[in-house]
Amino acid sequence: MFHHNEIARAIRLLCQSAVSLKGDTSAGGDVSVGSNELFEVGDAVVLRDSASQEAHTIVGKTGLSIVQLSGDVGAFQVDRGARLQLATPRLDEVAWVGQGSPELLPRAPTDQFPCVLVMPGQMEQPFSAGGNRVFQQEYTYHVYWVREYEEGEVANAAALDEAGELFNLLMRDTYLGGTCWHSQVTTVEPSPAVEARLRERERPLRVVELTVVAKRAAVWDR
Repeated sequence: MFHHNEIARAIRLLCQSAVSLKGDTSAGGDVSVGSNELFEVGDAVVLRDSASQEAHTIVGKTGLSIVQLSGDVGAFQVDRGARLQLATPRLDEVAWVGQGSPELLPRAPTDQFPCVLVMPGQMEQPFSAGGNRVFQQEYTYHVYWVREYEEGEVANAAALDEAGELFNLLMRDTYLGGTCWHSQVTTVEPSPAVEARLRERERPLRVVELTVVAKRAAVWDR
């Protein structure tokens, strides 16, 4: 009944312009995903898991969960991390996507920026919104756009433009790969407190914080 990591993984995949497969592939060109909202007909995509990958073009969509690909697909398995992703990511400058707070960023000889970090926040389960079999849940996530600090008005505007692209991507699939029935970016903080704390630690980084709230109905499976 607790889905924090599942939804966080879906957000991380979405930041990489990808969604998990809902089931193993079978004969034909159709694949099942949790949500197909990320994709449009004509998009060049890559179907992959830990064992192999294939390039395809999307030729159709059915409902919210089926994507029709050009040509037959090979064997891709959910337990091998099967995913469908855009061949050209919408955030093509992102060096990597991880989970955690910017304050936990490791110091490396060569830091890689910009990056996106997804930090799980509070989960609320209002007493008045549930029932004997179903609980209504709201999961909060803090999504950080992190880049190297540069001075000047132009640099600040560039950081906000990049964060705007992240905002648009997160709002593109409000089902977050099928892990919730609705999600929304609720706030964008151009200069969050974590940025000041990083500079106090001599980490000159520019941070924009986006807050995402995901709503999910959890079945009582006792």
